[in-house]
Amino acid sequence: MSAASQPVFNSAASPSGAHWPFLDLLRLGAALLVLFGHTRGLLFVSFQDIPQAGLGTKAFYFLTGIHREGVAIFFAVSGFLVGGGVWRSLQRKRFDAKTYFASRFARIYIVLLPALALTFLLDWIGRSTLIETRFFGERPLMPMGLTSDWTWGQLACNVAAVQGIFCRPLGLNPPLWSLGYEWVFYLLAPILFGLCLATFPKVLKLCAVALLFLGISTLAGGFLSWMPWFLIWVAGTLAAQVVRERHLPLIVGLIGLAAVVCGFVVSRLQILPPYGTDLMVGLGTALAIANGRLLSWCPLAGPVRIGADFSYSLYLIHVPVTVFLGGLLEWYGWPSLLVPPSASAYAAFAGLVLGAIVAAFAFALLTERRTEAVRDLLLGRRATTSVLPKPI
Repeated sequence: MSAASQPVFNSAASPSGAHWPFLDLLRLGAALLVLFGHTRGLLFVSFQDIPQAGLGTKAFYFLTGIHREGVAIFFAVSGFLVGGGVWRSLQRKRFDAKTYFASRFARIYIVLLPALALTFLLDWIGRSTLIETRFFGERPLMPMGLTSDWTWGQLACNVAAVQGIFCRPLGLNPPLWSLGYEWVFYLLAPILFGLCLATFPKVLKLCAVALLFLGISTLAGGFLSWMPWFLIWVAGTLAAQVVRERHLPLIVGLIGLAAVVCGFVVSRLQILPPYGTDLMVGLGTALAIANGRLLSWCPLAGPVRIGADFSYSLYLIHVPVTVFLGGLLEWYGWPSLLVPPSASAYAAFAGLVLGAIVAAFAFALLTERRTEAVRDLLLGRRATTSVLPKPI
């Protein structure tokens, strides 16, 4: 299949075929924010436990404290790339359910299933050899080698990729919660957008949408548990339409970026509930990526694109990898308690971060790089080499 015939919802390219490097910057940057935040939490004491923090320490804790907001960026970019494609294909009456779900299934599961296996393997090795460390010794074992938050029901729920909404993520990998939301949004988008574009009366549309949202809220444990993330995702979808239909002034994109930065600051000041800052960052990101000029900008575009191409793998495996490396570090003499900032602590932080990045790059070579081949296999097509960037 030629590059020109690739499904539109699998492309991160502009209508002219040009690549949008700013999306790569957002994908890689968001993944690194999440990695930094979780790694700092494994090693360092909380900021409140530092009596006199210098400017460098404050900057470090700020940068490593906005990992939840990194997830909001992910959702906006996902809505842009995936939701935008769904809307356009439905609008043009070219939506192919088989192609769409095969593409989404390949994209999610080519990384998810190996990531679950790696999580289980590292947890089992850690429990077997590093049980005396803080990283593996704080959770009681259960029958058949499962930890306290690994049950067969949760295993099935995670394999179905609906964790976070309908169950807890598996054991050693809490960040998987957001993947469950994203997968549900993938499944929801054709239904919701199809209802919005349908020709039957508006009253029936509103009733159908309300029933859909009520059902999800009931299953997810409340409206606020999922709706802010979905609003961010839909905002990304809207941004994908705006950037194709209108040429917004650059100042509009810069205002979006300013909203993102404000969301970072407000989240650290804790003057709004978390979903408030999630919306600030996510909606600000959506406004930024609705600007075509900003989408074309990216410093160090080549290395950033390489990093973006394994950002999904990095997100899915960084916690089990860093926990395992942290256990090894403690096994070889690292303190069994959280430590204040110091040269050795920063070195340990850098080592764990580097280890996660290297592991994710190698992991992606075996998984993410095979996405197109798995999709073609599911669709019964001959494998081809695509020149388009990988979807989020």
